[in-house]
Amino acid sequence: MNDNNETKNEQTTSLQSAAEHLVELASSKQLVLLGDQIGISQHVSFIAQLLPELYEAGVKNLAWEFTNSRAQQQLDDLLSSDEWDDAVCTELFVDLMGIGFTYREYAEVVKAAWSLNQTLDSGASSFRIIGLGIPTYVEDPDLLDGRSASELELRNWWMGGHYRDVAAFHMANTLTNEILRSGERAVVLVSSERSTTRFVQWEDGLPTASVGNLLYRWMGEGVVRAVFHGAIADSLAVERVEALVAAAPENPETFGIALNLATLGNVGLNEVVGSVDGVDTSLRLRDIADSYIWITGVDNWEPCELIAGVVTSENLDQIETRYQALDPRATPWTQTELEQIRMEGQAKLADSWIQLPDKEEAPPKRSRFGRRQS
Repeated sequence: MNDNNETKNEQTTSLQSAAEHLVELASSKQLVLLGDQIGISQHVSFIAQLLPELYEAGVKNLAWEFTNSRAQQQLDDLLSSDEWDDAVCTELFVDLMGIGFTYREYAEVVKAAWSLNQTLDSGASSFRIIGLGIPTYVEDPDLLDGRSASELELRNWWMGGHYRDVAAFHMANTLTNEILRSGERAVVLVSSERSTTRFVQWEDGLPTASVGNLLYRWMGEGVVRAVFHGAIADSLAVERVEALVAAAPENPETFGIALNLATLGNVGLNEVVGSVDGVDTSLRLRDIADSYIWITGVDNWEPCELIAGVVTSENLDQIETRYQALDPRATPWTQTELEQIRMEGQAKLADSWIQLPDKEEAPPKRSRFGRRQS
């Protein structure tokens, strides 16, 4: 799996653990854009556990799209408070997408940052989480006249442009103001399609824009793209990576690796369409990402768990109004119905993840006389 010729007296592999690699990468670059699929428990928990190592290496910021920029002051206040407040933390996620993104593992990342700050000496810089999110739908049902705010044309009208493009510029501006202008470093956890840098992906024959594309044009090698295993939506490539990992003599449990130095970087892509530095060419993993992070194989992924007790009698009116904008109806949604919607959403998380190709059954063996064996 790793191209590395060593003598017997030297280490036998240059593989690093996932944590070692990501910390080293983040301490050498100003921004590491870490692309992922949404809602994979092991990946989010890995980030929560990594925060103390990042801080020790001088990386004092995690930016992500899972809390709203408009709630940054509330997030900063929570991370610097003397007492942890579950309700305030949960409200940060409710503010982003109503009840649609209330998962325990993401809340545990916030609590891990708070816990880290509790251990720091007085006067030391706090670890920060920077929210890159913006509302993803029309929030005022009165503007909708009974229509669903999740309809693409309505959302784009309210946003003042295509949501994907507006979000890219918003995230780039937020990272510039919160991180880059002060000379800080950050790991930026976003969905995979937002993390592209040199690679411009095409959809329906048109190039897309990402926060990574925008920042790369300005920062060049100061920003790099790392991806979790399975983040790139190419099932054949994911299957090939899993085969290489299974055959690796190192037998790693987790690892991070620079793709320009690794056999994994040669894995070809068949389902991803786009150009690199403006040139259309056949694509390999090393063309579209700088580093690869392996935590576990696709079949072992587990969905994030719901935060308990999100919908209460105190916040029911607020949450119900937010949900009416997405799915309007004449009668109000009940607390029981909203909890059921949360559970159904959690159950569908895995539907959005990359799926390995179905294994083809081996053809039936033939006898030496050409007849099929029963």
